[in-house]
Amino acid sequence: MTHRSQARIFLLIILALALGLRLILWSQPLHEPANDEVEYITVARDLLEGRGWSFYEQYHWLRAPLYPLFLAASWRLVGDDGWPYATRALHLAALPNILLSVVSVYLTYALTMRLVKHQQSALLAALIAAVLWTNATFASLYMSETLFTVLFQVGMLMLLHAADQQPASQRWLLVIAAGAALGLAALTRSLALLFLLVAALWLAFQVLRRNPSGDVRRRLTVPLLTATLFLLSTGMVIAPWTIRNYQAYGGFILIETGLSYNLWVFNEPREDRDTIHRILEGISNPVERSNYATARGLERLREDPAILVRKLWPNWVFLARVKPIQDRFLMEHYVADVDLPLFVAALISDDLLYLLITIGAIIGLAHAVRIRNTPSDQQFHQSCHLPVAPAVLCLLWIGYAIATMLLTHGEARYRHFLFPTLIPYAAWTFTILTQRIACFERRRLLMIAPLVCIFLWTVLTAYPWAWAGENLARGSRALIGDVWMALGAPDRAARAYLSALSVKATPDGWLRLGHAHLARGEIAQARIAYRAAWDASRVYFIASARLGDLERSLGNLDEARRAFAGYYADEQRVTDWSWRMLGRDPPSSLDVGDGLDFGYVGGVYPAEELQGVRARWSAGRALLRLGSATTNTQALLTLRLAAPHPERNAVPARICVDGTCRSISLSADWRTCTFIVNPQHTTILVEVESPTFTAADGRRLGVLIDRAHLTVLVAGSE
Repeated sequence: MTHRSQARIFLLIILALALGLRLILWSQPLHEPANDEVEYITVARDLLEGRGWSFYEQYHWLRAPLYPLFLAASWRLVGDDGWPYATRALHLAALPNILLSVVSVYLTYALTMRLVKHQQSALLAALIAAVLWTNATFASLYMSETLFTVLFQVGMLMLLHAADQQPASQRWLLVIAAGAALGLAALTRSLALLFLLVAALWLAFQVLRRNPSGDVRRRLTVPLLTATLFLLSTGMVIAPWTIRNYQAYGGFILIETGLSYNLWVFNEPREDRDTIHRILEGISNPVERSNYATARGLERLREDPAILVRKLWPNWVFLARVKPIQDRFLMEHYVADVDLPLFVAALISDDLLYLLITIGAIIGLAHAVRIRNTPSDQQFHQSCHLPVAPAVLCLLWIGYAIATMLLTHGEARYRHFLFPTLIPYAAWTFTILTQRIACFERRRLLMIAPLVCIFLWTVLTAYPWAWAGENLARGSRALIGDVWMALGAPDRAARAYLSALSVKATPDGWLRLGHAHLARGEIAQARIAYRAAWDASRVYFIASARLGDLERSLGNLDEARRAFAGYYADEQRVTDWSWRMLGRDPPSSLDVGDGLDFGYVGGVYPAEELQGVRARWSAGRALLRLGSATTNTQALLTLRLAAPHPERNAVPARICVDGTCRSISLSADWRTCTFIVNPQHTTILVEVESPTFTAADGRRLGVLIDRAHLTVLVAGSE
């Protein structure tokens, strides 16, 4: 097997690893949207439902358009398979982004090959990109970082190839492709916008450098034409959105208005953040809103120009530090505990790997831009050589991006945009310099030592050590308790859970203890633990639903209803979670929508007062759990249904029980339907399928479900 074939096999394994890791993280229940996800999801939904960009008529900025369009297209592609609109379909809509993230791993390999021209380094770079926690989690987040990274990597690859010695026709195609890709990247995150000018100048200089002789006029004309063509291609990509903005708002907005917002909010304004948002959201026209925010920001800077200097160090800390933000872990609810294996994986493949990438990249880039080579042996020189021009382009991007963040607003997740240019040089450092340390000039170590020290000092002093230690101690003790529970030793598990609670009392810690008490038959103690879990965080609907399930099983129906209702809980989330996690020992009679049906109904929307009763709409495919006292005995299934569709008098529906189906016709009036069934298990699953219509709020509504009841007809034995 040739060396190239081996490299391809290793690359395929790395890509498979990247896909597997991302799918494992994605396969968890849909995470709670955080940060900019809420905005992107809302805009994508507006686009799908024909409301266009109306969200930005009442928001504090106008966002770059490409990612909301991508998310809306992903959402439309996966469709809606009958589950509530904002859960199942949205979860599936992350799959195209996951595929993009895997493509980004391959592009990391290709970009590293072009930057450092070393296959082992390229494979290591792909492996780093595959396991870097930032990349893996952002693949499942509804955020623009992954799409931007792919477009930026494609643009950089095309730009680097265009700078090589190429036939004229091929160079023009590469220049156009580079401009289009980087233009699309700017339409995803406008951070790249001014870098387009930097890239154009770099490209012109490389073309000029490759033609050192000849007619002076021709030497200058070709680079100028190359840079112009690059900028024209970016302009052709961006222009339609700019023209649309002018037509919609009557003023000039090139891509977005985030800069004007940052200019006011992050330059020590007199007003607090809520007041600023209230003022900006009261201005419906984004052009007027942008002009107002810009004027207020510039006014503040004229009052105190030193603000720009004072913000540099805080923004550097915000950018370089490790911060345990919400979307660091893909959690169904961000109050929930992070299990120890997941937490340790992030410490290694996020925090530690981030340090290694940055330090390795600093060393590699410093080596690449050296002016002269000290080794006299030519073969030794070749093994240590790195192309200078590509490294300069990467340094220009890194310097530009960091300077932009320092002068506007820095956040830890923004370093995501630096990784495409840091990882290749870090991988080269780990594969080459670790083998041939003599390649690196000692005096360069002295030059970069202050930068490395500043970086390390920033990260280590700002690192949340207490948070890490607390989660490690709590998580290890909780894991021991989980092991004892799995081994059937709830007494020992309870002791381990109490030890975990002594480190930090969390809602999940109390829930674990409650589970152990239940396993020991200690109902009163379990109830106390569940209530403590809910008291620890009233917004944690999982704790309130667990308490509601226990109160329901004890016959305390009023307390159960109050617990299931939670504290401003999203009933849709409670319904979906309860369907997955609760539903043991279902009743034979179910009053759908009475506040006690959680765990027994799925594929339905929150309960409403409809047609004189409290019932639930299905989303096209509703599922009900009912309990049967006997098996292999005939029973009568009774369902009370209605289908008040606005454009249909008769709505077909199909009722399935244990694989046996029957078709019926429903109308707007309530109908009681009866079926003879032969339960094979003590729990039967009733499926109600029907066509849907789209309501004014965007929900896809099927049929109304009021009641379900199962009555044994003939007593028998199993």
